[in-house]
Amino acid sequence: MTNKRKRKVNNVAVNDVAKVYASSIFDIAKEKNILPQIEEELKVVSDILKEEDSFKNYLNSPGININSKKEFIDKVFAGKISEYIVNLLKLLIDNGRQSVVSEIYKAFVELNDITNNRQRITVITQSNLDSSLLDKIKADVGAKFGKEIIVTEQVDESILGGIIIKIGDLVIDGSLAKGLKNIRRNLLNSKVRSEMAYED
Repeated sequence: MTNKRKRKVNNVAVNDVAKVYASSIFDIAKEKNILPQIEEELKVVSDILKEEDSFKNYLNSPGININSKKEFIDKVFAGKISEYIVNLLKLLIDNGRQSVVSEIYKAFVELNDITNNRQRITVITQSNLDSSLLDKIKADVGAKFGKEIIVTEQVDESILGGIIIKIGDLVIDGSLAKGLKNIRRNLLNSKVRSEMAYED
């Protein structure tokens, strides 16, 4: 097996593991009616693990025993985030899975978006768009998907007066002047293609 194939297999395995944990914490959050809170807390922990090398290295160090790591979690997070996330982190440490927190967060967000009928899109432009144009984009995409649209803006100065919109695997590229028209046409075409594929 090539290194590239091994990495792909490992990534699939990690994602599958993350989905199991995400589903469990999602069920608890839904039952307790605290989905937004748990999503935000997972984001905070995920960001810390990405940005704070000393924190990440401590949790991943084979020379530090499990109990010390769990005591460290209590010291850092107890009283600051919910007991559910604290307990999740301790369980991950017990199982040697503390490195999959960011994947758990992503899987949780996907579950939460499905439950709340949301679609996330990325809008890439040369400079920040005004709110009225963003509202039009959200309205067009929302009308096609029948979902609440959550927009992430990205600025890329290499785009000369253009706009790129990423909706899952769909990428719409065009000038700002034709942007909304292209959005409508491409979304319609993608919908038709999806329906034809389904019928086939």
